[in-house]
Amino acid sequence: MARSLASAEDLEKLTELIEQILTRTELDRKRWDKRFRDLDERLLAIENSRILRLLRWPGRLLLDWRGRLGQALLHSPLHPVYLKLVRPRGAVELYQRWVATERPPEERPLGRRPVISVILPVHNPAREWLDAAVDSLLGQTYTDWQLCASDDGSSDPWVAERLAARAAADPRIRFVRCAESQGISAASNRAGELARGDYVGFLDQDDTLAPWALYSIAEALQDGEPDILYSDEDYLDERGSRVQPIFKPAFSPDLLRCCMYFGHFLVVRKAKLDKAGWLRSAFDGAQDYDLALRLTAETASVRHIPRVLYHWRRHPASTASSPKAKPASHAAGFRALSEAASQQDAAAVVESGPAPNTYRVRWPSPAALRVSLVVCSRKAELLARCLRAVERNTAYENREIVVVQHRTGDTARMDRLLERTRCLWTSHTGPFNFSLMNNLGARQAGGEILVFLNDDVEPLTPDWLHELLAHARRPEVGVAGARLLYPTGAIQHAGLTIGIMNGVGHLHRDTYSAQFWNWLPFTRNVSAVTGACLAIRKGVFEELGGFDEAFPVNYGDADLCLRARQAGYEVLIEPAATLRHYECRTRGPGVSLEERERWQERWAEWLEADDPFYTPHLTTKREDASLEL
Repeated sequence: MARSLASAEDLEKLTELIEQILTRTELDRKRWDKRFRDLDERLLAIENSRILRLLRWPGRLLLDWRGRLGQALLHSPLHPVYLKLVRPRGAVELYQRWVATERPPEERPLGRRPVISVILPVHNPAREWLDAAVDSLLGQTYTDWQLCASDDGSSDPWVAERLAARAAADPRIRFVRCAESQGISAASNRAGELARGDYVGFLDQDDTLAPWALYSIAEALQDGEPDILYSDEDYLDERGSRVQPIFKPAFSPDLLRCCMYFGHFLVVRKAKLDKAGWLRSAFDGAQDYDLALRLTAETASVRHIPRVLYHWRRHPASTASSPKAKPASHAAGFRALSEAASQQDAAAVVESGPAPNTYRVRWPSPAALRVSLVVCSRKAELLARCLRAVERNTAYENREIVVVQHRTGDTARMDRLLERTRCLWTSHTGPFNFSLMNNLGARQAGGEILVFLNDDVEPLTPDWLHELLAHARRPEVGVAGARLLYPTGAIQHAGLTIGIMNGVGHLHRDTYSAQFWNWLPFTRNVSAVTGACLAIRKGVFEELGGFDEAFPVNYGDADLCLRARQAGYEVLIEPAATLRHYECRTRGPGVSLEERERWQERWAEWLEADDPFYTPHLTTKREDASLEL
């Protein structure tokens, strides 16, 4: 053929041969596909078999008791003795191993080189710490910066002399002195009068920047002009060693209402800062929190840089050492948040959070708001226990319950139970399809809010339903989920993370707390929540087309949440709504190959990217949020 000598007969034979090869290849593909699916079904059958469940039971029991014992020791006088005897690897050691292998960003020529003005308010600093702060700017790999320092009436004359000498040695450093101390906001604003940069960042006198901090900011500005940028950070101990990282999620408006999680290094577009009026002295101690709340009250472009760019020094006078070091800061933050929340909803109430400088906004849920609890069940004993728990431990009264009965095997007990209750109910007789059954229940529901609830879930707090409704009714929220605990008290659900174990994972499953992820106690935005307890407005549910029945067992909840986010709605987790989850009593454990492939194909782009509400510095191989070394 290459020599153009092939006859028509030769070409016909070659075509037939190619067709035979393609046919054989397709048959082989179908045969192997069938073998894989048969194997997957067998593995699922083995995983759900009574023998394997029985074999797993002692291990599960041992883990449960180990967790309970650990929690008991943690809060007992024996905890120091336990630490000396067992010597578990601490978070400090793990993080210092991580720091030892930390790689700076690979710097490339930048097409745009914005000037970044760094604001440094100073008042009676330690000499070596002030020098370290300024030196951290001089050591930046990105050189288009400006330091604007303000001495806020320091009593020691060396401070002004030192800053004046620095300014004389480098034209990028500018300095102003206030005769009397006016407070951190006034001092920062006075320094800001010197700022000529496109963006303004804030640096404290006793802290330092990573050498690539300003390059990372400039790099993030190459493809747009965000209004606010913030980064990860860590602490410097008394020896100057880096300890205790604070890894952060992408912009989470609800988390910001719980605490100033932006922290350091906060960088703001100067035009946006000028429009906001800079810092307000009435909120000294929480002036940066007040600023962040005001900047994000209107539409703002916020970008998180997942690198540790700021090192926050611990010392007795710093909140880095103890949040109680500056008691006025909590009250100032409370006032700032109260003002911001009332502007969004006049009926919103701000409360103090679980620790100093943390808060909680309680949004209203009018008593006239009708809610429908949709419960799918095929086991009368599970349903009876769930209904009793809901009745006993739910303060919100304007509710109805819609039961979707999966009619398999002996249904007499279920029928008798439903006859005794005031529940609405419908039935499904086909193969188990959780998404389909939830959709059936939603069609029967008359409430404005739908709450999908597994029959192996029990409320633990009377206000759980109020907490979910208060979020679900907010126009910007699409889906709200609850915190679920195992009977041992360990976490079963605290939000779903996309990409864990090549699918979707329950962050912190089977743990009690977080070493490197600090946000578990707070209301926060997440990528998805479990369908075991999920609240959504009925209008939004119908707009999204309900659960996708192509996911009969797994991924239906995560798929619904991602479609809500695609439509512009927020998805959040509310830890104040706490329920107990026995897990996999409604259905068997395991994920089928068919569902996994469908999930990975549909959300391939999301799986390839990092979950914005997680961090690339923690593992995706497990669900325990451990440090990725």
